[in-house]
Amino acid sequence: MWPSNEIGGGVGRAGRWMLLGLATILAGQAYGSAWPQKRGHGILIVHAYGYRAEERFDERGQRTRLGEEARFRSTAIQGWLEAGLTDQWTLVISAPVHRLGYRDRWSEQKNLALGDLQVGVRRSLRQPETGWQVAVQALVKAPAYDANGRPRPGNGQADAEGSVLFGRSVPLGRKWGYVAAETGYRKRWGRPADQLRGEAAAGLHLHSRLTLSVQFFAIRGLGSLLPPERATNPLIEPRFDLYKMQGSLLVWLSKGWAMQMGYVKDLVGRNVGAGHALVLGVWRKF
Repeated sequence: MWPSNEIGGGVGRAGRWMLLGLATILAGQAYGSAWPQKRGHGILIVHAYGYRAEERFDERGQRTRLGEEARFRSTAIQGWLEAGLTDQWTLVISAPVHRLGYRDRWSEQKNLALGDLQVGVRRSLRQPETGWQVAVQALVKAPAYDANGRPRPGNGQADAEGSVLFGRSVPLGRKWGYVAAETGYRKRWGRPADQLRGEAAAGLHLHSRLTLSVQFFAIRGLGSLLPPERATNPLIEPRFDLYKMQGSLLVWLSKGWAMQMGYVKDLVGRNVGAGHALVLGVWRKF
């Protein structure tokens, strides 16, 4: 259900653009919005992430060097598809490709590989014209890469995640905005610890072709900290905590095409890389 562009009114063009901006930005982190895709319709998003890190958060949350003269680089192209099976059920598919690189004083590693493939469904529970949208989502993830490659794109095991999503449109003077949130539990098989995951987002529709958004992401590993693997990819430790923030600007080129520009910063964490990323995205509504 598209959010209303007027309080108590019908669906408007600005409200549709605002929601599509929300869906694009959330989908870029492998999370959908609470608003469903209509039957036979959906969105296809392709994002490019350029992540860089020369530091990591240690077991106490202090920033330390990855190693002597060490740096990690990851450039990822990720496709995210949402397709409405019915007006309540949405199919979700995600597939990334990674170009990874690690270098320190003594060694250098490079790897080009697929990442973890994700497939899931989202069920809308509440679709009012105004007020809170509510949905539940289930995702499964499996590796599509050679576990012997270095740096590795992931931990090389299967995950399953269930989450609850909330969202609503809000008037901000003469403009329109939104707030959204998601909370979920990720079951991880093998050595990696299970995780609690959360996300909060807010955005402002600045213009009919321009949307500004801010997101906060939280990942909390369960159980005691495991001994670090010290892998050359600092993002795949089996047990970690990470809190990060993203700012994005969405620019509409036409009714069905948009471009996104964003920046992500790792704020605090434990046993994980401490870096930042630039985000560029193109998506197509159908």
